[in-house]
Amino acid sequence: MPSWFDESIRQVLAHRRVLMLAKCPRELEQATAELLGEQLHRALRSRDFNLYFDWWFGELATTVLTRTGAPTPPGDPDQSTWWLLQGLLALAPTDFLIPPVQDFLDAATGQCEPPWLPLSCRVQATGDIWQLTAAEQTRLGIIAGYEYPGGADQHVYLFDVETCSPMELLGADTFDTVEQATRAWCTTVGPGAAKSRPTVITDPASLAFLPYCCDLTHVTGLESRNRLDNWFRAARRIEELMITLRRLGTPVPPIPPAELMECR
Repeated sequence: MPSWFDESIRQVLAHRRVLMLAKCPRELEQATAELLGEQLHRALRSRDFNLYFDWWFGELATTVLTRTGAPTPPGDPDQSTWWLLQGLLALAPTDFLIPPVQDFLDAATGQCEPPWLPLSCRVQATGDIWQLTAAEQTRLGIIAGYEYPGGADQHVYLFDVETCSPMELLGADTFDTVEQATRAWCTTVGPGAAKSRPTVITDPASLAFLPYCCDLTHVTGLESRNRLDNWFRAARRIEELMITLRRLGTPVPPIPPAELMECR
């Protein structure tokens, strides 16, 4: 196991109480993303060559799961660990939510305080998608709508993507509205995005590049803090978007291997 794993897991556990300041699922997701992103950033700066972020997440989640047996009442010393588990499940790849974990969460529903806590890992895409395009055509902003069960806390997630080889997610974040996401992306990109306006995506094939720009195992060493905060969250959000599009009967087709190195 890489040398940085143990200390970084200890740091996450030591600072987990900050998560209890969250007032809704999205705030918990954000706080958890930042808590984990800080440790990924430290590992990156340490110049350790064993930056297995996906492996580290699994070790962290396993540690937290072994410490969490059931929902804890307000004031319980272990309550922050339960909150951390919910935050991790909100960021985890969908294949992490295996049936035993789902059964565990279902059994906890109705026993949690606050009641919104078990909803944190159930974010889902609405199927609404917009695209922003910079002047050079290969820098895109993909904005997708999301919500929690029952249509709660509708919001958007922005993927800032470079689609020319190598395909790369440059940054990401959540926003209340498409307009907010658009302003943020245009500010980040600069003059090249001054005239960009969001257009509705109707052809899922135009999103074929998206799953390929967020490889959890590929670390360049040049990632920004924002990218590291969204290391796991962006991948989960892409998965949820792909799931929704399949459910709606508009699946995103894969890119043929021969085209993976081409600019989109």
